[in-house]
Amino acid sequence: MNMSTLNASKFVHSPAGRSIVATGLVSLTGIAATAVLLCLGITPAWSAPETHSVTVSFRDLDLSTQAGAKALYGRIQSAARKVCGYAGADLIEQSIWRSCYRNSVSDAVGKVNNPLLTAVHTGRPAEMTAMLSK
Repeated sequence: MNMSTLNASKFVHSPAGRSIVATGLVSLTGIAATAVLLCLGITPAWSAPETHSVTVSFRDLDLSTQAGAKALYGRIQSAARKVCGYAGADLIEQSIWRSCYRNSVSDAVGKVNNPLLTAVHTGRPAEMTAMLSK
């Protein structure tokens, strides 16, 4: 399985079974500071931003039902909100947060690879999402 890393965040399938781990970059201040320093022509010398993770279990859900897929989607959204942190007050921080949130949710849905969950995420019928994944 390909464990691709997105710029803002990632979800990783648990090898033990039915759970995913959400990981995201949370240092919005560090990103803003880096942007300012780069505009001034100064290269920052600190380490990469801190990451946080949340495990989302779905052992108790039946993903062959719409109710199970919707319940997991809610859990994924909640985990993405926790991983991505506070949206911030200014437009740059809010934009970074939205990107982190959208990428986290999309990546998690892709990792689970379930047509009903994908249908809940995209708003398309499950039959269409199953055809698109082939």
